[in-house]
Amino acid sequence: MFWDREKWLVTDDAPTADELKALHKLIGKEQEDIEAFSYNTTVSAFMIALGELQGCSKRAILEPLVILLSPFAPHIAEELWHQLGHEDSVTYATFPEYHPELVTEEKVKYPVAFNGKTRFIVEYPKDMSREDIEAAVKAEPSTPKYVGDQTIVKVIVVPGRMINIVLK
Repeated sequence: MFWDREKWLVTDDAPTADELKALHKLIGKEQEDIEAFSYNTTVSAFMIALGELQGCSKRAILEPLVILLSPFAPHIAEELWHQLGHEDSVTYATFPEYHPELVTEEKVKYPVAFNGKTRFIVEYPKDMSREDIEAAVKAEPSTPKYVGDQTIVKVIVVPGRMINIVLK
């Protein structure tokens, strides 16, 4: 045995929205990659998820992670599965179900450019209208610094992508 089960803390606390988001991004990526036989990108997705979940000791996150790990590292996954208190094999566990609604972003980061040169990044709700985004970016504290004594000719908003303020 690699470690003492008594010293390994696993809680039954409910996962946070960010933890569920990281887990479900991984579930979706692994399903997609296994179907496409693209395993190397799954390993990369595991590394990203583990970075986001660093320090998480919640059973609701750890058990699906072990199941997701099992096709790639079956012996380690089996040991972890038993350390989580299961008597049967991880191979009998049901593959975690992907919930895309847990992965959707509620906010979007927009790079703000002045005459095509990016100066800062703002974050606005995903469903914000172009007009509201335009008004909000004009009201940003950093905007006057880059406008200076020039006038704003046009504000180009590409929803979900970028904002460009054209100056004259």
